[in-house]
Amino acid sequence: MKITRAITIVCFLLANIVQAEPRTCRIVFPDRPPDAPASAYLFDGAKSHRVDLPSMNLSDVIELPEGEIKIAMVLTEISDSGQLPAEAPTLVISEDVSDFYILISPDPENKVLPVKMELIDASEGKLNAGETLWCNFTGHRITAKLGGADLTVEPNSQAISKQPVDASGYYTASLSYQVEGKGETKAITEQSWWHDAKSRHLGFISYSEGQLPRIYYFRDFRIPQE
Repeated sequence: MKITRAITIVCFLLANIVQAEPRTCRIVFPDRPPDAPASAYLFDGAKSHRVDLPSMNLSDVIELPEGEIKIAMVLTEISDSGQLPAEAPTLVISEDVSDFYILISPDPENKVLPVKMELIDASEGKLNAGETLWCNFTGHRITAKLGGADLTVEPNSQAISKQPVDASGYYTASLSYQVEGKGETKAITEQSWWHDAKSRHLGFISYSEGQLPRIYYFRDFRIPQE
């Protein structure tokens, strides 16, 4: 009887062990020049992952090793650190970062691959489903009315906006800017956007060739794991 009970307890504990989520990242390249490569390889110190470098979408989800790692981006597949060009774009990922985005921007000075990488930490509790992380790369102050949520993003900074509506659906997104953070506020755009309450979102504000700042908006939808 005692043995049977012990086996039952062990089986119950094993059945309820929660498998650790893999460390993941996605790549985004909002200001991608027309002549930039469409794909590359992300080397994690032991393995190369072929990755797309899209401008209008996020890349596929990439799984990476745990612990502190140094990742590099190169044009050709490599399998050993000794093959890594000295000037390749690199990024150090600390042990506590379990989920993140890699923001790619042009770097014409880099002769190995003309890009640079920036880490956006999205580990648990930093960016929740339904929220949007806004990154303002301009000297302007950005203000917005996003459904029922108000947003202010100071020049060259980041901010998170809460869910614009309680459930998935359309809402009105009205964005404005204050030139160099001073003077009158000018309208950028007013549109009807779709909100996915189950996805995280990224918004980027950058300079453009015209007068108005350019807005990029991405939805990070992921198919639930079975």
